[in-house]
Amino acid sequence: MIFRRLIYSVILFIFLIVESFAEITYLQILKDPTDLRLNLQYAKEQEAKGKFKAVIATLERLNALYPNNIDLKLYLLSISIKTDSTEKTLNLISKIQSSDQISDEIKKKVAQIFDDMNKKKIDKEIIEKKKEREKVQLASRKKQPEKKSPWTWYTEFGYTNMLNSNISNISGSKTQFSGGSVIAMTGVEGDDISTLKNGWGAIYQINPSSNLSLYTSHSTSEQNRATSDENDTQTFSATYSKFLEKNTITSTFSFTELNTRRAADTLTKNISIDNRYFVNDKIKFLTGINFGNSEGNQNPTNQTKRSSNTRKKGLVFGPEYYFTPQHNFKLKYSLTGTDAIADYNSLEDESISVSYGKNFKLGNLGLTYSISDKKYKEPDSVLIHPSISRKDDSVAKTISFSGNLNQLFSSQKFFPISGKFGNFLNTISFSTSWSETQSEGTLLQHNFNKESFSFGLTKRIYFQ
Repeated sequence: MIFRRLIYSVILFIFLIVESFAEITYLQILKDPTDLRLNLQYAKEQEAKGKFKAVIATLERLNALYPNNIDLKLYLLSISIKTDSTEKTLNLISKIQSSDQISDEIKKKVAQIFDDMNKKKIDKEIIEKKKEREKVQLASRKKQPEKKSPWTWYTEFGYTNMLNSNISNISGSKTQFSGGSVIAMTGVEGDDISTLKNGWGAIYQINPSSNLSLYTSHSTSEQNRATSDENDTQTFSATYSKFLEKNTITSTFSFTELNTRRAADTLTKNISIDNRYFVNDKIKFLTGINFGNSEGNQNPTNQTKRSSNTRKKGLVFGPEYYFTPQHNFKLKYSLTGTDAIADYNSLEDESISVSYGKNFKLGNLGLTYSISDKKYKEPDSVLIHPSISRKDDSVAKTISFSGNLNQLFSSQKFFPISGKFGNFLNTISFSTSWSETQSEGTLLQHNFNKESFSFGLTKRIYFQ
């Protein structure tokens, strides 16, 4: 297919031109503030840019988290010397000299640093800086400045276009079961859908190790040839995240109202709780549970929609291996049970997925391969077939590439990007993906193949 050739060419081009890893962003640090490797790489990148305040802030936080790590103290000592932070340097020298975890050779070097500083009359400088700091603190107390708000607000606007080779899931034989008989299956195959989306979000920093994220959005989709997938969708989600020494716990509530223009509307609620356990710096283990329900808006035009009202419960678990913070391999198993008002809509869905991710300077590559086995409780004896229960086995393959426009533009050398324009491009993200699904089922209408290719852009605006 032309989609597969196109995406394979894009991925090959990416591998030939990009450098090894993407730059660590501050948002990544906020998501995983206790990850030692991720924080150290961020500190080194900021040091290369000459942003020593960011380096010192990161290293001070790491020293608080890992107080027995001498290498962190030596690294902070080297930075404090570069920035002429004499008081901080003296404190670090005192801690290092009193430690029994470092060699005598290193202690001698630290002692030499102390002697050099004395020759430069450090004591006098400390007194002067202390007096100056006390004046500033006194002045700030008199002014009583407002505290920085723990809230971060943003809005975003997005556009996505998806091309699909078989949007109506027409079977390979172009036939289907209906009332126990085999009839022709018709519908649109190749088509595309354009989606516009506007979202509003807020992040509340409860404390250094936990936060609350709120998000709501509205989207509208238009189909080019057919009309079955045209809809207006409203969503709301609330996510609480807690970062511990060995665990990252995330709980999410989501609500979706799908207003299909030429069919019954659907209301969906879901609650999920996930935990990532850090076995060590490279190995993590994911466990999670989820509960949800879906209700259809039955009306005179859609008189059987209520029969598809469902309640779901499921679990997920699997290991994750990180070669580096930007290079990972994940294996995930999930099992979901669905109970519906009509038993022919009740099912058990078991799936296994394998994914590989790597971050480049140009963007983030993702590869996923998944298999799924769906078994329905009993046949739809009235509308489909009196004796054949539905059972679907499917295989899905996905290749995705995403990032922001600053990554794309800064990776080339022909047109230099200014810092101000680069910051603007950082808030515009892109996403592309190609996927192929092969489905085999006991019912004729569920034996189909399809491919899709999508591309999207999203602009995010932050508020103070």
